Amino acid sequence: MKKLCVLLAGAAAIVAVPAQAKDCGPPPLDVPVVPAGATASAEDIRTARNMVLSYSNKVDEFLGCMENRTSKFAPYMTKEQIARRQEDLNDLHNDRRDLQIQLNEAIRAYRRSQQSR
Repeated sequence: MKKLCVLLAGAAAIVAVPAQAKDCGPPPLDVPVVPAGATASAEDIRTARNMVLSYSNKVDEFLGCMENRTSKFAPYMTKEQIARRQEDLNDLHNDRRDLQIQLNEAIRAYRRSQQSR
């Protein structure tokens, strides 16, 4: 009887984990387009900056949520699954970083084009 109770408690704990873990949804896919800084207007640069900041915040929220989910589900995942998930999250972070670098380069190009006028 004691073994049955332990088994049922274990099964209930496994079933309860997904209910407690928040669904993070898909990763942010609305990657903004950064204009060419040398030919962009001030409004284009400002809009791109705001869109990149908004996207970056969504990525931060998603990465935080996925980190929490991974910590809850890691005991039930294989090493390969954990490594694959971490690789996907690292790719998302690196793509976001590359977008921020691209925006910074566009801002610098815009400023250079304004100085030469």
